[in-house]
Amino acid sequence: MKIGAILTLATTNGKEAESSESVKDAARKRRRFLSNAPDVKLDVLGKSLLERTIDKLGDAGVEATTIIPEGPAGTQVLPTRSLLSNDFISAWERAVADWVQQGVGTLLLVRTGGHSDLDFEELLRFHGERGAALTQAYAADGSLDMAVVNANFLRDVDGAYRKTLSGLISDQERFFYRGYVNRLRRPQDFRRLMEDALSGKCDLRPVGTEVGPGIWFGSGAEVDESCAIDGPAFVGAGTRIAACCNISGGSAIERDCEIDCGTTVEQSWILQETYVGLGLNVRRSIVSNQKMFHLDRKTEIAISDPRLIRATKSLPFARAGAALLNKLQIAN
Repeated sequence: MKIGAILTLATTNGKEAESSESVKDAARKRRRFLSNAPDVKLDVLGKSLLERTIDKLGDAGVEATTIIPEGPAGTQVLPTRSLLSNDFISAWERAVADWVQQGVGTLLLVRTGGHSDLDFEELLRFHGERGAALTQAYAADGSLDMAVVNANFLRDVDGAYRKTLSGLISDQERFFYRGYVNRLRRPQDFRRLMEDALSGKCDLRPVGTEVGPGIWFGSGAEVDESCAIDGPAFVGAGTRIAACCNISGGSAIERDCEIDCGTTVEQSWILQETYVGLGLNVRRSIVSNQKMFHLDRKTEIAISDPRLIRATKSLPFARAGAALLNKLQIAN
């Protein structure tokens, strides 16, 4: 049976907004953190949540996936709320129509806004065994924004597909999932996901080679021989760490970053393509190319001095004359 999927990219996290003003406020607050890209496009230990979801769908037998960016007010996998933009609804309706015309037997609807270890194959098997028109996945605290639809119920539909799907909700089957779930509603949740992955508490795995106990390097990572890394820790592909740096406390430095001489990174997450300057002490923080969010103080600051934090590849990187990757000091 042919399986299709529609993957909606969530652009905001958190509870559903109750007014247009609260929607604007939520969007403004989200823009202050991380980057201008949807959260699911950010690398987490070497690969984005979007790429990881697509891989999992492929493993479950999904032949192709249609990806639709969501408007700032979207909150659920079935687009039934008036706050959704007309552009998004039109794109979503076209995507469903395309899959129905291609003759799929089963359609997976997934909204990417968090991370769970749910096995799509298990969800699809449950749906088939129950012979349901619509199955939705739930965790203990609510919907997981994943639904499976018997595409036969969408053929010869007169009107909007979302209206037809809304009519199936009352008779839906519920798949209850009791495994790992992280809703990723706050910056602290992203940090917790990274820690859980490094410690093996969820199925998200670092992309790279384990070079020491709990220490992973991505392809082409360069670390000076004088550096100390206390695992668990992750250094992403193409990242360079200069002399006398210390990495500890379950920290992750994503791809194409540059950490300059004498800097300490402790219990922190450095996002992709970020330069961190000379002799800094980064502790309990999330750092992007111009911003830093302190996890304990729950405060974000913009940093305009490119000597401290900036995007990589804009200024020369200080190597301090040391050879890279001769040997690595791994702290126990």
